[in-house]
Amino acid sequence: ERTRSDYQEIWKRSIRPHWSSMRLEHIKPDDVTRWVRTMRKDFSPQTVRKTFSVFKQILDLAVSQERLMTNPAVRAKELGGKGFLPSPKSSKTVSVLTHQEVAELADACGPYRLMILVMAYTGVRFGEVTALQARDVEIGDHRLHVSRAFTDIRGRLQLTTPKSGESRTIPIPDFLIPDLMTHLFQLETSGDFLFTAVKGGPIRYRTWRKSFFDPAIQTANLTGFTPHCLRKTYASLSIQAGVNPKQLQDALGHSDIRLTMDLYTSLYEADRDGHAARLSEAAESVFSEKCSQNVRNQGPQSQDLPSRLGDLNPGPTHYECV
Repeated sequence: ERTRSDYQEIWKRSIRPHWSSMRLEHIKPDDVTRWVRTMRKDFSPQTVRKTFSVFKQILDLAVSQERLMTNPAVRAKELGGKGFLPSPKSSKTVSVLTHQEVAELADACGPYRLMILVMAYTGVRFGEVTALQARDVEIGDHRLHVSRAFTDIRGRLQLTTPKSGESRTIPIPDFLIPDLMTHLFQLETSGDFLFTAVKGGPIRYRTWRKSFFDPAIQTANLTGFTPHCLRKTYASLSIQAGVNPKQLQDALGHSDIRLTMDLYTSLYEADRDGHAARLSEAAESVFSEKCSQNVRNQGPQSQDLPSRLGDLNPGPTHYECV
Protein backbone atom coordinates (compact mmCIF):
# COMPACT_ATOMS: atom_id res chain seq x y z
CA GLU A 1 0.00 0.00 0.00
CA ARG A 2 2.85 2.36 0.80
CA THR A 3 4.45 1.70 -2.59
CA ARG A 4 1.12 2.19 -4.34
CA SER A 5 0.64 5.52 -2.58
CA ASP A 6 4.18 6.67 -3.46
CA TYR A 7 3.72 5.74 -7.13
CA GLN A 8 0.39 7.55 -7.31
CA GLU A 9 2.01 10.66 -5.89
CA ILE A 10 4.82 10.49 -8.47
CA TRP A 11 2.26 10.04 -11.26
CA LYS A 12 0.24 13.07 -10.16
CA ARG A 13 3.24 15.33 -9.51
CA SER A 14 5.64 14.61 -12.36
CA ILE A 15 4.34 12.17 -14.98
CA ARG A 16 0.73 13.07 -15.69
CA PRO A 17 1.32 16.84 -16.15
CA HIS A 18 3.95 16.20 -18.83
CA TRP A 19 2.79 13.04 -20.61
CA SER A 20 -0.98 12.63 -20.27
CA SER A 21 -1.73 14.61 -23.46
CA MET A 22 0.68 12.59 -25.64
CA ARG A 23 -0.21 9.32 -27.36
CA LEU A 24 1.98 6.38 -26.45
CA GLU A 25 3.19 5.75 -29.98
CA HIS A 26 4.31 9.37 -30.31
CA ILE A 27 6.76 9.19 -27.38
CA LYS A 28 10.34 9.21 -28.67
CA PRO A 29 13.66 8.73 -26.81
CA ASP A 30 14.50 12.40 -27.40
CA ASP A 31 11.27 13.43 -25.66
CA VAL A 32 12.25 11.35 -22.63
CA THR A 33 15.74 12.83 -22.58
CA ARG A 34 14.41 16.43 -22.58
CA TRP A 35 11.95 15.56 -19.81
CA VAL A 36 14.71 14.11 -17.62
CA ARG A 37 16.84 17.23 -18.19
CA THR A 38 13.94 19.40 -17.06
CA MET A 39 13.39 17.31 -13.94
CA ARG A 40 17.07 17.55 -13.01
CA LYS A 41 16.66 21.31 -12.65
CA ASP A 42 13.68 21.03 -10.30
CA PHE A 43 14.13 17.87 -8.24
CA SER A 44 16.72 16.02 -6.19
CA PRO A 45 18.75 13.22 -7.83
CA GLN A 46 16.84 10.61 -5.84
CA THR A 47 13.46 12.00 -6.95
CA VAL A 48 14.54 12.13 -10.61
CA ARG A 49 15.74 8.53 -10.52
CA LYS A 50 12.59 7.27 -8.81
CA THR A 51 10.28 9.21 -11.15
CA PHE A 52 12.07 7.87 -14.21
CA SER A 53 11.80 4.34 -12.80
CA VAL A 54 8.02 4.63 -12.41
CA PHE A 55 7.68 6.12 -15.92
CA LYS A 56 9.76 3.28 -17.38
CA GLN A 57 7.56 0.71 -15.62
CA ILE A 58 4.44 2.29 -17.13
CA LEU A 59 5.95 1.97 -20.61
CA ASP A 60 7.12 -1.58 -19.83
CA LEU A 61 3.47 -2.42 -19.19
CA ALA A 62 2.52 -0.84 -22.52
CA VAL A 63 5.12 -3.02 -24.27
CA SER A 64 3.88 -6.17 -22.51
CA GLN A 65 0.33 -5.37 -23.66
CA GLU A 66 1.60 -4.77 -27.22
CA ARG A 67 0.63 -1.10 -27.20
CA LEU A 68 4.26 -0.23 -27.91
CA MET A 69 6.87 -2.16 -29.86
CA THR A 70 9.77 -0.94 -27.71
CA ASN A 71 10.20 1.17 -24.59
CA PRO A 72 11.46 4.69 -25.49
CA ALA A 73 12.57 5.24 -21.88
CA VAL A 74 14.93 2.27 -22.10
CA ARG A 75 16.32 3.53 -25.41
CA ALA A 76 16.79 7.05 -24.00
CA LYS A 77 18.79 5.66 -21.10
CA GLU A 78 20.93 3.55 -23.47
CA LEU A 79 21.69 6.58 -25.65
CA GLY A 80 22.37 8.82 -22.65
CA GLY A 81 24.86 6.43 -21.06
CA LYS A 82 26.03 6.75 -17.45
CA GLY A 83 25.28 10.47 -17.25
CA PHE A 84 21.66 10.16 -18.33
CA LEU A 85 20.34 9.96 -14.77
CA PRO A 86 21.90 11.97 -11.91
CA SER A 87 24.05 9.99 -9.51
CA PRO A 88 22.60 9.44 -6.06
CA LYS A 89 23.76 12.06 -3.59
CA SER A 90 26.91 10.91 -1.88
CA SER A 91 27.87 12.29 1.49
CA LYS A 92 30.06 11.21 4.34
CA THR A 93 27.38 9.54 6.41
CA VAL A 94 27.36 6.53 8.70
CA SER A 95 25.41 3.55 7.31
CA VAL A 96 26.44 0.73 9.67
CA LEU A 97 27.43 0.71 13.33
CA THR A 98 29.84 -1.26 15.46
CA HIS A 99 28.61 -3.09 18.56
CA GLN A 100 29.90 -0.22 20.71
CA GLU A 101 28.11 2.39 18.59
CA VAL A 102 24.85 0.41 18.77
CA ALA A 103 25.14 0.39 22.57
CA GLU A 104 25.77 4.15 22.68
CA LEU A 105 22.85 4.90 20.35
CA ALA A 106 20.50 2.64 22.32
CA ASP A 107 21.43 4.32 25.61
CA ALA A 108 20.86 7.75 24.04
CA CYS A 109 17.34 6.72 22.95
CA GLY A 110 16.13 6.56 26.54
CA PRO A 111 12.82 4.65 26.81
CA TYR A 112 13.38 3.09 23.38
CA ARG A 113 16.76 1.53 24.23
CA LEU A 114 15.43 -2.03 23.89
CA MET A 115 13.64 -1.23 20.63
CA ILE A 116 16.91 0.01 19.11
CA LEU A 117 18.68 -3.17 20.23
CA VAL A 118 15.95 -5.38 18.77
CA MET A 119 16.19 -3.56 15.43
CA ALA A 120 19.98 -3.74 15.35
CA TYR A 121 20.21 -7.42 16.33
CA THR A 122 17.24 -8.90 14.45
CA GLY A 123 17.08 -6.71 11.34
CA VAL A 124 13.36 -5.96 11.58
CA ARG A 125 12.07 -2.88 9.77
CA PHE A 126 10.58 0.06 11.68
CA GLY A 127 7.02 -0.85 10.63
CA GLU A 128 7.62 -4.43 11.77
CA VAL A 129 9.17 -3.68 15.16
CA THR A 130 6.35 -1.26 16.05
CA ALA A 131 3.77 -3.95 15.18
CA LEU A 132 5.34 -6.68 17.33
CA GLN A 133 3.11 -8.08 20.05
CA ALA A 134 4.04 -9.87 23.27
CA ARG A 135 3.03 -13.21 21.76
CA ASP A 136 5.60 -12.75 18.99
CA VAL A 137 8.50 -13.24 21.43
CA GLU A 138 9.37 -16.83 22.30
CA ILE A 139 11.74 -16.52 25.24
CA GLY A 140 12.37 -20.25 25.60
CA ASP A 141 13.33 -20.81 21.97
CA HIS A 142 14.97 -17.40 21.53
CA ARG A 143 12.79 -16.66 18.52
CA LEU A 144 11.03 -13.54 17.22
CA HIS A 145 8.02 -14.01 14.94
CA VAL A 146 7.37 -11.24 12.40
CA SER A 147 3.90 -11.50 10.85
CA ARG A 148 2.59 -7.95 10.61
CA ALA A 149 3.74 -4.38 10.05
CA PHE A 150 2.41 -0.85 10.37
CA THR A 151 2.31 1.23 7.21
CA ASP A 152 1.71 4.99 7.21
CA ILE A 153 -0.47 5.96 4.23
CA ARG A 154 -0.73 9.75 4.17
CA GLY A 155 -0.93 10.03 7.93
CA ARG A 156 -3.17 6.98 8.46
CA LEU A 157 -1.63 3.87 10.05
CA GLN A 158 -2.60 0.52 8.58
CA LEU A 159 -1.72 -2.88 10.00
CA THR A 160 -0.64 -5.06 7.09
CA THR A 161 1.61 -8.02 6.30
CA PRO A 162 5.41 -7.51 6.20
CA LYS A 163 6.89 -6.01 3.05
CA SER A 164 7.67 -9.45 1.60
CA GLY A 165 4.06 -10.52 2.15
CA GLU A 166 5.18 -13.47 4.28
CA SER A 167 5.83 -14.12 7.96
CA ARG A 168 9.30 -15.07 9.17
CA THR A 169 11.06 -16.20 12.33
CA ILE A 170 14.33 -14.62 13.48
CA PRO A 171 16.73 -15.91 16.16
CA ILE A 172 17.18 -13.59 19.14
CA PRO A 173 20.74 -13.17 20.48
CA ASP A 174 21.11 -14.52 24.01
CA PHE A 175 22.15 -11.20 25.54
CA LEU A 176 18.77 -9.64 24.69
CA ILE A 177 16.71 -12.28 26.52
CA PRO A 178 16.96 -10.83 30.08
CA ASP A 179 15.87 -7.36 28.93
CA LEU A 180 13.05 -8.82 26.85
CA MET A 181 11.84 -10.91 29.79
CA THR A 182 11.78 -7.84 32.06
CA HIS A 183 9.91 -5.87 29.39
CA LEU A 184 7.35 -8.64 28.79
CA PHE A 185 6.51 -8.84 32.51
CA GLN A 186 5.32 -5.23 32.29
CA LEU A 187 2.72 -6.06 29.61
CA GLU A 188 -0.77 -7.18 30.53
CA THR A 189 -1.82 -9.48 27.67
CA SER A 190 -0.15 -11.45 24.88
CA GLY A 191 -1.83 -9.12 22.39
CA ASP A 192 -0.18 -5.97 23.74
CA PHE A 193 2.22 -4.23 21.41
CA LEU A 194 5.80 -4.76 22.49
CA PHE A 195 6.69 -1.09 21.92
CA THR A 196 4.27 1.82 22.03
CA ALA A 197 4.25 5.61 22.00
CA VAL A 198 5.04 7.27 25.34
CA LYS A 199 1.35 7.93 25.96
CA GLY A 200 0.27 4.59 24.52
CA GLY A 201 -0.87 3.52 21.09
CA PRO A 202 1.17 2.79 17.95
CA ILE A 203 4.45 4.62 17.38
CA ARG A 204 4.39 7.11 14.51
CA TYR A 205 7.64 7.28 12.56
CA ARG A 206 7.98 11.03 12.18
CA THR A 207 7.07 11.81 15.79
CA TRP A 208 9.44 9.13 17.10
CA ARG A 209 12.31 10.32 14.95
CA LYS A 210 11.86 13.96 15.92
CA SER A 211 11.47 13.30 19.65
CA PHE A 212 13.84 10.40 20.26
CA PHE A 213 15.88 8.99 17.39
CA ASP A 214 17.28 12.16 15.79
CA PRO A 215 18.36 13.70 19.14
CA ALA A 216 20.05 10.38 19.99
CA ILE A 217 21.86 10.45 16.64
CA GLN A 218 23.21 13.90 17.46
CA THR A 219 24.27 12.79 20.93
CA ALA A 220 26.09 9.78 19.48
CA ASN A 221 27.55 11.92 16.63
CA LEU A 222 26.32 9.58 13.89
CA THR A 223 25.68 11.97 11.00
CA GLY A 224 23.17 10.76 8.43
CA PHE A 225 22.24 7.55 10.25
CA THR A 226 18.56 6.59 9.84
CA PRO A 227 16.37 3.95 11.51
CA HIS A 228 16.57 1.80 8.37
CA CYS A 229 20.37 1.77 8.73
CA LEU A 230 19.86 -0.42 11.79
CA ARG A 231 18.73 -3.13 9.37
CA LYS A 232 21.96 -2.74 7.41
CA THR A 233 23.85 -2.76 10.71
CA TYR A 234 22.25 -6.13 11.50
CA ALA A 235 23.46 -7.46 8.15
CA SER A 236 26.96 -6.10 8.75
CA LEU A 237 27.26 -7.52 12.28
CA SER A 238 25.83 -10.86 11.12
CA ILE A 239 28.36 -11.13 8.30
CA GLN A 240 31.16 -10.31 10.75
CA ALA A 241 29.85 -13.10 12.97
CA GLY A 242 30.04 -15.59 10.09
CA VAL A 243 26.34 -15.87 9.21
CA ASN A 244 25.98 -17.33 5.73
CA PRO A 245 23.97 -15.55 2.97
CA LYS A 246 21.04 -18.00 3.11
CA GLN A 247 20.55 -17.50 6.84
CA LEU A 248 20.79 -13.73 6.38
CA GLN A 249 18.24 -13.85 3.56
CA ASP A 250 15.75 -15.72 5.78
CA ALA A 251 16.22 -13.33 8.70
CA LEU A 252 15.81 -10.22 6.52
CA GLY A 253 12.76 -11.65 4.76
CA HIS A 254 14.09 -11.37 1.21
CA SER A 255 12.22 -13.59 -1.24
CA ASP A 256 15.32 -14.06 -3.42
CA ILE A 257 18.88 -14.55 -2.22
CA ARG A 258 20.07 -12.50 -5.19
CA LEU A 259 18.47 -9.44 -3.56
CA THR A 260 20.42 -10.11 -0.37
CA MET A 261 23.67 -10.44 -2.27
CA ASP A 262 22.99 -7.36 -4.43
CA LEU A 263 22.34 -5.25 -1.33
CA TYR A 264 25.15 -6.56 0.86
CA THR A 265 27.88 -7.75 -1.51
CA SER A 266 30.13 -4.90 -0.38
CA LEU A 267 29.78 -6.05 3.23
CA TYR A 268 30.80 -9.59 2.34
CA GLU A 269 33.77 -8.27 0.36
CA ALA A 270 34.83 -6.07 3.27
CA ASP A 271 34.76 -9.09 5.57
CA ARG A 272 37.28 -11.16 3.59
CA ASP A 273 39.97 -10.72 6.25
CA GLY A 274 37.47 -11.55 8.97
CA HIS A 275 36.50 -14.73 7.13
CA ALA A 276 40.15 -15.80 6.98
CA ALA A 277 40.63 -14.95 10.67
CA ARG A 278 37.63 -17.08 11.72
CA LEU A 279 38.85 -19.95 9.56
CA SER A 280 42.30 -19.67 11.11
CA GLU A 281 40.87 -19.56 14.63
CA ALA A 282 38.83 -22.70 14.01
CA ALA A 283 41.86 -24.59 12.75
CA GLU A 284 44.40 -23.15 15.17
CA SER A 285 43.92 -25.62 18.03
CA VAL A 286 44.50 -28.59 15.75
CA PHE A 287 47.42 -27.27 13.77
CA SER A 288 49.19 -25.55 16.66
CA GLU A 289 49.33 -28.92 18.44
CA LYS A 290 50.65 -30.62 15.30
CA CYS A 291 53.25 -27.89 14.85
CA SER A 292 54.41 -28.21 18.46
CA GLN A 293 54.68 -31.97 18.05
CA ASN A 294 56.75 -31.58 14.88
CA VAL A 295 59.12 -29.15 16.59
CA ARG A 296 59.58 -31.56 19.50
CA ASN A 297 60.25 -34.46 17.12
CA GLN A 298 62.81 -32.50 15.11
CA GLY A 299 64.76 -31.45 18.19
CA PRO A 300 68.16 -29.82 17.45
CA GLN A 301 67.53 -29.93 13.68
CA SER A 302 65.43 -26.78 14.01
CA GLN A 303 68.55 -24.86 14.97
CA ASP A 304 69.79 -24.66 11.36
CA LEU A 305 66.57 -22.95 10.18
CA PRO A 306 68.23 -19.50 9.74
CA SER A 307 70.80 -20.90 7.30
CA ARG A 308 68.09 -22.53 5.22
CA LEU A 309 66.20 -19.20 5.09
CA GLY A 310 69.28 -17.31 3.97
CA ASP A 311 69.73 -15.79 7.44
CA LEU A 312 66.81 -13.41 6.81
CA ASN A 313 66.00 -13.13 10.49
CA PRO A 314 69.23 -13.13 12.54
CA GLY A 315 68.80 -13.36 16.28
CA PRO A 316 68.26 -15.92 19.03
CA THR A 317 67.75 -19.46 17.76
CA HIS A 318 64.45 -19.91 19.60
CA TYR A 319 61.26 -20.35 17.62
CA GLU A 320 57.60 -20.63 18.49
CA CYS A 321 54.74 -21.78 16.32
CA VAL A 322 52.00 -19.15 16.55
